[in-house]
Amino acid sequence: MIKKWMGLFFVLAVCVDGEERQSHGFDFEEQVWNHLFDRGYTDEWDIPGEANLRNPGVPISVKYIRWGSSVYLGDAIRQRSIQEPFEMVVGFHETVDGERRTVAVHHLFFSPEEWAGYWGEVTADDLERFAARIQEGSVSEAQEFARERAADLRERSGVFSINPKINKDQRRIQCSVPFGRFYREWIDEEPVPQEELVLWGRELAE
Repeated sequence: MIKKWMGLFFVLAVCVDGEERQSHGFDFEEQVWNHLFDRGYTDEWDIPGEANLRNPGVPISVKYIRWGSSVYLGDAIRQRSIQEPFEMVVGFHETVDGERRTVAVHHLFFSPEEWAGYWGEVTADDLERFAARIQEGSVSEAQEFARERAADLRERSGVFSINPKINKDQRRIQCSVPFGRFYREWIDEEPVPQEELVLWGRELAE
């Protein structure tokens, strides 16, 4: 039963580099997910705490990233404001002969104190002021300010890169962990594709 549920949640939660979910079948799975948990699939966590059968009450963030790319985490203010323990599952993929293959998977656990520590000197207030400031002026003016401010914040942040997204359609601040830094700071090993994909103590099912 646990295998069935975790398989369902992993499939529902994987976000493939921002690609749109266009399958009608997946749309229905999302509808069932929303109905089951009385919440939107795009809410705070990919897998809510009540769905975590291995660590009840602890939510899970799931990321699926191209091998060698930064691990994108979304809204920087939201990430800096997390004040609860959570797990993160990060899968990396490569495309071989036109087919996407998972080449590595990592499971991480963060306490609120650990997560805050990885932000170094950057506070939620810093990011909120940044986000407010880029709403002012023209797009080019906001972009110029953002480049300088983001560079300063990157220097003060322990692990995260600050990634402003500013154009005619949006003005927001996201964050990411560079690929090499992810392995150096969080995995403590060299980035090498895994021969076996193991998650929660057992081989990850195809």
